[in-house]
Amino acid sequence: MEQSMTGEEQFITAIIEQAIVDCAYTGTSAKKIKFKMEAIDWIVGRHPEFLNYCKMLAMDVDTIRNKIIENVDMSYTQKQKLKIKSEEKFFA
Repeated sequence: MEQSMTGEEQFITAIIEQAIVDCAYTGTSAKKIKFKMEAIDWIVGRHPEFLNYCKMLAMDVDTIRNKIIENVDMSYTQKQKLKIKSEEKFFA
């Protein structure tokens, strides 16, 4: 039987889940594309905060990171690439 999570663990899990949702974003909202870029960098780039959250949840960083990379399509759509190119200042 699984132990129930503490409030803090639920909060951290929600943050990681939101980052995964942000990584998979396919729309053209500039704000959400920026979140996507930051989320990908946060997970794939092994951001210290992400590493720390994994430790706090007693999860192996590489296992969880690789699972996310394997299962989440983080590619940018053609429309997203055009949006990034057309609004370079916003994404800089």
